[in-house]
Amino acid sequence: MAVSYASQIYTDDRLFFVRLLFRWAGSVWQLLWIDYLIFTLMYVGLAVLYFNLLYTHAELKATFEVTVAWLKAIRTSVPLSFMLGFFVSAVFGRWWSVCTSIPWLHSSSFYCQALVDSPKTSRSDLARKLRITVLRYLNLAWILMMAGVSLHIKERFGYWQPKWRKFQLTWQRRLQLINSDSKVQKYFGQLVTDKEMQAFAKSAELSNDNDHSYDPEYWLPLMWATRLIRRAKNLGCIADERQYLFLVNIINNFRGNLGTVWMYTEFNIPLVYTQVAVTAVYLFLASTLISTQLVDSDILLLENFPSRNGTVTRTLGLNLLSYLPVIGSLEFIFYLGWFKIGMCLLNPMGKDKADIPMSDILNSNLKASVKIGGAEDSIFPGGLTDSGEAEEAQVAEFLRSFDFTGVHAHDKFGSAEQTERQLRKALFKRLQGRGADWLHAAESAGGALLRRGAGKHSTGERPTSLGLSTTLQQRHLQKQHHHSSTASLESTASLGTSTTGSLEPPRVERNPGQLTRSGSLPHMAVTSADPPVAAKANGKASSKVAAKSSSKTKAISTTKL
Repeated sequence: MAVSYASQIYTDDRLFFVRLLFRWAGSVWQLLWIDYLIFTLMYVGLAVLYFNLLYTHAELKATFEVTVAWLKAIRTSVPLSFMLGFFVSAVFGRWWSVCTSIPWLHSSSFYCQALVDSPKTSRSDLARKLRITVLRYLNLAWILMMAGVSLHIKERFGYWQPKWRKFQLTWQRRLQLINSDSKVQKYFGQLVTDKEMQAFAKSAELSNDNDHSYDPEYWLPLMWATRLIRRAKNLGCIADERQYLFLVNIINNFRGNLGTVWMYTEFNIPLVYTQVAVTAVYLFLASTLISTQLVDSDILLLENFPSRNGTVTRTLGLNLLSYLPVIGSLEFIFYLGWFKIGMCLLNPMGKDKADIPMSDILNSNLKASVKIGGAEDSIFPGGLTDSGEAEEAQVAEFLRSFDFTGVHAHDKFGSAEQTERQLRKALFKRLQGRGADWLHAAESAGGALLRRGAGKHSTGERPTSLGLSTTLQQRHLQKQHHHSSTASLESTASLGTSTTGSLEPPRVERNPGQLTRSGSLPHMAVTSADPPVAAKANGKASSKVAAKSSSKTKAISTTKL
C-alpha cells in the first residue's frame, strides 16, 4: 500500500524536513536497513583484517593499499549515475502509466446514473435495476482481470497458492469465491448468477478447455453490459442514440484500460537491461566497500600529519574513522536507495509499500457502483426525485427551499412566487400546445364533431389541468358563433335574390380541394375541412355579398315602381 505523507508537510514549519527525513513507514531506511547493516559489517571486517593481520606484514599491507588506490581511481569511470537515472526514469514512467490505466468505476457510475433513466414513474425502477446490472458486470470484469495480475486481489479471493502445492482452483470455484467476498455481499449480494455461470461454461466449451485450464474472460461481462444498454435504449430508458453510443464508448474505454494494465504486466522492461543495472550497482558498491577504506598510504599524503619514520601515529579519532564507513555510507544510501526504488516500482501489482493498493480500489469501486449508479430517491433532496409529479412543480418546490436573496449583496433574484408563476406558465404552454393539437384534429374531423366537442367541454366531460377546458370552450364557442353569423348572412343574401327573381342564387358544389361556383356574385364556398383563416375570409365575403344583393334589390324594386 502506498504511504501518504504529503498532508503532513507544512512549509511554515522550519523543521518539517527533519520529521520527513526520519519517517519510518515507506522510507528509505525501512528499505535499506538490512542491506546497510550487511555493508557496515563487511566494511568493519575489512578494517579489522587490515589492521590486525595485514598491518604487520609489509608486503600484504602494500598490496592491500595498492588495491584500494587502484579501485578508488577506476570506480568512477563507469557512468553509473547516468545509467541508473535512465533505468529509474523508465521504471517510474511505466509505474505511473499503470496507475493511470487502472479503471475506476466512479465516472462510469456517474454517467450511468445520469443517462440511464426514464421520466415515467413506472419505468424508473426498471432503469435503476438496469444501471446496477451494468455496473455489476463492470465490477466482475475488473475482478477477473486483476485477479490474474495483482497479488492483493489473488490473496483476497484465495486464488494465490504456494508453488510447491499441486493444487489449482477450478473456474467455478473461483467465481464462487468472488460471490463469497464480504464487500461483494455487502454491496451487491453476488456478482455472478447461475445463468451467468452457464454462459461461462458455454464459453469454456467453445474454447475446448476443462475446468482447471479455463480462465474466465474478463471481456465477456462487458459484452453483456453493451447488449443490456442496447435493450435499455429500446425500452426507452436512454433518451437518444448519442447517449447510447456514449455509454458504449464508456464501456469500451473501460475495456481498453483493463487491456492496458494486462499489457504492462505481461510485457515488462527487458530483462537484459534490468540485469545490467543490477550488476553495475552491486559491483560499484563492492568497489566502494574496498576503495573507501582508510589506509596509511592515504593518510601520509596529507601535509603536517604526525608520522614516525614513515609510520602513521594512530590516534583514537583516527581509529574510529578507520572502522566507520562515512563516505561509503553516503554512496551506499544514494545509489542503492535509488536502485531499490526502481526495483520496487518495477512491479506495481506486488505487495510492497510503494505498490498500488488494488484491494482498496476494489472496495471503492463496489461502493461507488451502488451509491452513485444505483442511487435511491432517498438521497436526493425534495424536488429532484422521480415521484411522477410534473417537473415544473417539483422544480418550483425545490427552489422555494433556498433563499436566493442572501447569495450576494449586489445580485438580484426574483421571489419564489415569481419563479413558481414562470414555471406554471411554462407548464400551461406545454399543456395548451397539446390541447391545440387536439382542437385541430377535431376541426379537421368536421363541423358536427367540433360542436360535439364544444358541448363536451361545456358540460365538463373532458377536463384538463390549469383551466385548459375553459380556454378550449371559449375558442369553440367563438368559432361556433362565427359559423352561425356567416350562415345567417348567406341566408339573408339568398333570400333577397329569390324575392326579386332577377338573379340566380349561386350554386356551390362541395368538393374538397376544388370549389366550382356559378352565378354572377363573387361568393366563397367554405367546406368543413377549411382552416379557421378561410372561415374569416368567408365571413368577409358573405358580408359583401349581402350588401351588394340588398342594394341591387332596392334598385330593381324602385324601377318597377
